[in-house]
Amino acid sequence: MKTLNLGSRKQRTMAQGVNLNSLQELEREVILQVLYRDQVIQNIEDERIRKLKTRLQHLRWRGRKNTSQENKEKSCARCQRVLGLLLNRGTACQGCSYRVCSECRVFLRGTHVWRCTGCYEDRNVKIKTGEWFFEERAKKFPTEGKHDTAGAKLLQSYQKLR
Repeated sequence: MKTLNLGSRKQRTMAQGVNLNSLQELEREVILQVLYRDQVIQNIEDERIRKLKTRLQHLRWRGRKNTSQENKEKSCARCQRVLGLLLNRGTACQGCSYRVCSECRVFLRGTHVWRCTGCYEDRNVKIKTGEWFFEERAKKFPTEGKHDTAGAKLLQSYQKLR
């Protein structure tokens, strides 16, 4: 079996000693079990993230059904409740600039800053999935695309050899 051909020099240095043929059968099986378990956990995590994003998408679709300018000013952008002239007039969200009623606002912990339910849920999805980290990293270090981990490449190469 060949050693992995990884992109960066550091990854190549780490993977140079990783050759499954040099291991005993029991060691090889233990390593492969760990890698398969990691793959299963990654699939579960991907499913959790997909559900979060689907929930966010449904929230967005439910929110802005009427797009006419007249209805935008007279109804809440999230729940479509009619806004009043004096009471519950609605306020523009600082995130998306849509007018929302007092029921569709969520205050951020420990502050007097609020966001509409759509912006708040979008923020939660980014926090729970770690997208905020990848967005910030992409701003500082632009790359061509997604890179596989050494474990994923090892699994792929082992499956091809079988």
